[in-house]
Amino acid sequence: MKYFLIAGEPSGDILGAKLMRSLKDKDESAEFFGIGGEQMCAEGLNSLLPMQELTVMGIWEAALRLPQLLKIRNGIVEEIEKINPEALITIDFPDFNFSIAKRLKKRGKVKTKAIHYVAPTVWAWRPGRAKDVAQYLDAMMCLFPFEPAYFKKHRLRAVYVGHPITDGDISKGNRDRFRKARDIPDDAKLLGLYFGSRQEELNNIGQIIKDTAIYVSEQLDNIHIVVPTLDGLEYDVVQLLQGIDIPAYIDSDFANKADAIAATDVGIAVSGTVALQLAYTGRPHVIVYKTHPLTYWIVRLLAKVKHIHLGNIILGKDVVPEFIQGRCQAESISDEVISLFEDADKIAQQERGFDEIRKKLGSDLDEKPSDKAARYIMSLLAGKSGEKKDKQT
Repeated sequence: MKYFLIAGEPSGDILGAKLMRSLKDKDESAEFFGIGGEQMCAEGLNSLLPMQELTVMGIWEAALRLPQLLKIRNGIVEEIEKINPEALITIDFPDFNFSIAKRLKKRGKVKTKAIHYVAPTVWAWRPGRAKDVAQYLDAMMCLFPFEPAYFKKHRLRAVYVGHPITDGDISKGNRDRFRKARDIPDDAKLLGLYFGSRQEELNNIGQIIKDTAIYVSEQLDNIHIVVPTLDGLEYDVVQLLQGIDIPAYIDSDFANKADAIAATDVGIAVSGTVALQLAYTGRPHVIVYKTHPLTYWIVRLLAKVKHIHLGNIILGKDVVPEFIQGRCQAESISDEVISLFEDADKIAQQERGFDEIRKKLGSDLDEKPSDKAARYIMSLLAGKSGEKKDKQT
C-alpha cells in the first residue's frame, strides 16, 4: 500500500521513522511518500521537499510566512491527489497538517484515509479543535490515555497508542561511556544545554542559555557543558559558544543523544520534546522559553493551563521550574541551576515528580507505541478497526 506521511519538525521525523519501520513489518509492499527529515528518509521516504521548509516557531512568525506556506500546502495536496495513497498520516505539527487534511477533504478527489498521529492538546488550549478536526479526519492516534474521549464525543475515531518516549532508546543512555569517550574528568559537573530543534529557538534564547552557563561556571568549580544538537544547527551553536571559557562538548550525532542525556548532571532545556526526555530519564533540569511578545500574548490568552513543560501539565503542578518570557533571565535561571547541583532536597523533589510522569506516560506498556499505531492503521484500512465514524450532526 501507499502511505503519504508529513512531519514538520525533528520530533515528528523521529516518530515518523519509527512508525515506518513498524508499517514495513506489517506490510511488505509499503511505499512511502510525503515530507520528512533524515530519519524518515533513511527508512525509505521519498520526501517532496526538505522538512526545514515547513518548520516555523510561533504565531507571529507563521503569519509572516503565510503566503509561502499556503503555496507549499496547495502543492502537497495536489501531490497527494496524484499519488492517491491509501492513507495520509500527518504527524504532530497540527495547524499545517490539519490544513492539508481539511483541503483534501474539501476537494474530494481521493478517498485517502486521513489519520493524525499525536493529538493536539485540546485539553490545554483551543478545545474547539476537537470538533473541527472531526469534520475532515478519519482517525486520531493519541499519546495519552485520557485524550481519545475528547475526540470520540465528536464522533471521531480515536485510539490511545502510547507515548513515543517509551518506544526508543532514550532511557538506555550510558553516562560513563559518554564521559570516557570524551575524557571528561570524573569530578566534572556536567551542565547540559538543550537549545531546541528550531533556528528561531536558538535565536530567541541561545544567548540567555549561554550567559546562564557562564554565571553557573563562575559560581561552581569544574563545570563542563554538553550540547546535544542537530546537524542543521551545529554550526550556529558552535558560533554562539565560540570563545566561552568552559570545556564544551557539542554533539550532533543522534546516536549519542541518549548517552548525552544520561551524562547530564543538570540540564537547561528549551520547552519541548527534550524537556520531557530529561524528565523521563530522571535528569534534574529547568526549562526556558521566550518568543515574540505577540505570540506569547495570544498563547497565554487561549491557554487553559498555566504550565508549558508537558510534565508539569500532565501532573498539574510545578515539578520543573519554568523561566518564561519576562522571567527568562540568565541570573535567575543560574540561581536555580546552581541549587539543583547543590540541594539534595530539590533533586529528590524532582525525582519524585519524574516517577509520577513515567507512570502517566505508560512505561509499563506491553507493546511499542509505534507497533500499536501501525497495527491500528492497518486495521483501519482493512475496515477492521472495530469503530465506526458516525455522520456529524
